[in-house]
Amino acid sequence: MNEWLIALSAAVIGAASALGGSVISARSTRAAGERQAGAALEALRLSAEEQRAARVHDQRRQAYVRFLDALGAVAETRRTGTGQPGDRTDLQRALDVVQLEGPAEVAAAARALMDLVRRDARPDALDAAREAYLEAARRGLR
Repeated sequence: MNEWLIALSAAVIGAASALGGSVISARSTRAAGERQAGAALEALRLSAEEQRAARVHDQRRQAYVRFLDALGAVAETRRTGTGQPGDRTDLQRALDVVQLEGPAEVAAAARALMDLVRRDARPDALDAAREAYLEAARRGLR
């Protein structure tokens, strides 16, 4: 009977050890999986933020360039007397997009430039306002 009790004890100890090892292994594997999943989610979040920032940058750049193009068309019409009837309307639409895209500093510089265009300001005043707009746009794209 002692042999039977020793064998049973050895079997119970072996089973308990195996079960304990499995539990420890499972917890360790689970913790590693959770850390890996957390890292993957953080990488995904950062990637999405970078993509959003790139889209915003591109949209702003396009808006700023569109405003400059429309401004150039109005300036050319003013210099030569030839142009399209809708040039000023295009400039107003481009200004609206700049105001929508922002930031506020760039929108304010664009509005100041537009005010000078509406008042048919002198070329040197327009040039200075254009430079202020360009500087604000550069800062807005950083």
